[in-house]
Amino acid sequence: MNSFLVVGLGNPGSRYANTRHNVGTDFILEAQKNYSFELKEKKTLKSLLAETVIQNKKVIFAIPTIFMNHSGAALKLLKNKFNTNIKNIIVIHDDLDLKSGVIKLKAGGGHGGHNGLKSIFENLKTQDFKRIRIGIDHPGDKKEVNKYVIQKGKKEEKIDRMQCIDKGLSIIEFIIQGDWNTALNKLNN
Repeated sequence: MNSFLVVGLGNPGSRYANTRHNVGTDFILEAQKNYSFELKEKKTLKSLLAETVIQNKKVIFAIPTIFMNHSGAALKLLKNKFNTNIKNIIVIHDDLDLKSGVIKLKAGGGHGGHNGLKSIFENLKTQDFKRIRIGIDHPGDKKEVNKYVIQKGKKEEKIDRMQCIDKGLSIIEFIIQGDWNTALNKLNN
């Protein structure tokens, strides 16, 4: 059975819970509620993970347990363990270039300065995986970015992020079924 790997990026530990940078982690935690799976730590894979079946497809949901800037190491381990085709990897991450409340799909492309994506590119030696990008806005000053991404943000931003996660979860099955265009259309409507 062809496996899909759905990975939510973030930083480990309670200090980073529900921060802008951890929207990928939050996505997987919401998916856990939707699909009733239990995440378990696999130290050898540097991840929390769960395997489930969605519409006759094996889907591995994972949250790396290492820091965002090194998440590529966990992705490499996961990809190799489950022998996942690069086209069947979906990475969920925060995006400074998108306004808060905006969610976009992307296949391939650059990292836009995102250190988690840089790490994945380096470890997987490719950019050809799928991404769900969730906007967190930009603080305006490049020097403020590191501090900004590890803050929770205003109440409105948290609501925006949750709405984006809900939208992302509503189209994840289309992506898993290989219906990228329907997923794009549903997101854009």
